[in-house]
Amino acid sequence: MSHLQQAVKLVQEGDRYSGYGRFFSEFIDDWAYRQTGLYDPSKPLSEAQSKIAHQLSHVIRSAWETCPGEDFIGHVMEECGGSGHLSFFRTPPALSTLMAKMMGGSSGLEDFADICCGSGSLTLAHIHQTFLDGGAKAVARLNIMGEDLSGNKIKVAMLQIVNLLDILGGGKPLYVHSLRLSEVNSLSRELGVVQYDFSGANNPRCKLNEKQKALVHQALLADIDIDVISERLRVPVNLVRKQAMHQQQRIPSTLSLMT
Repeated sequence: MSHLQQAVKLVQEGDRYSGYGRFFSEFIDDWAYRQTGLYDPSKPLSEAQSKIAHQLSHVIRSAWETCPGEDFIGHVMEECGGSGHLSFFRTPPALSTLMAKMMGGSSGLEDFADICCGSGSLTLAHIHQTFLDGGAKAVARLNIMGEDLSGNKIKVAMLQIVNLLDILGGGKPLYVHSLRLSEVNSLSRELGVVQYDFSGANNPRCKLNEKQKALVHQALLADIDIDVISERLRVPVNLVRKQAMHQQQRIPSTLSLMT
């Protein structure tokens, strides 16, 4: 049985407890909260639903690992009947890859905007192609912005992007320069509830560990540029900046004690 068949079967099983078409949305709400700690689910999963959700998350993760950069969750949503009151049709993988290749790259920071991003198919393909072309250094130059009218789609895009970066990193941290995903009406610019602004970190709660702090501290003392430190150590630039500000704040108090 393929990953898609397994996922659809589990979603259908979950609908027995949630009502037709509701389980997958509740599953995404729960998973997005567990991933980031942001936006409590409107309805907690029952014990029976949680067991199905656990199995489903493993099937999805396995599918991502098999085909990095593909919009697997979007495919599941299509197979399960769309997206509630909004029609949903994902961008085919071949077209997403072609568009990603056409975008090309640059030697400096690269802005990538995905308006009406849906489940993030174009962004996923672009990150994957950037990694294939230039590795972690090229990915670290990406400034990504995604918008969609549906908060649930923004959560899906976030989950797929964060997990793609984790998979491509192969056990090492892999970061984009910045990642902003917004629930927003692209025409009226009215903001919705779901807003992820990771500013370089894949997880809003990401922190430097003690070893990273020591390395960043030494690099800052050597007057190495913040962007270079971020790229070389593969840590979010905003966390390097915070560490630099922290060190600058400590210098005056140390001098006053010495005098």
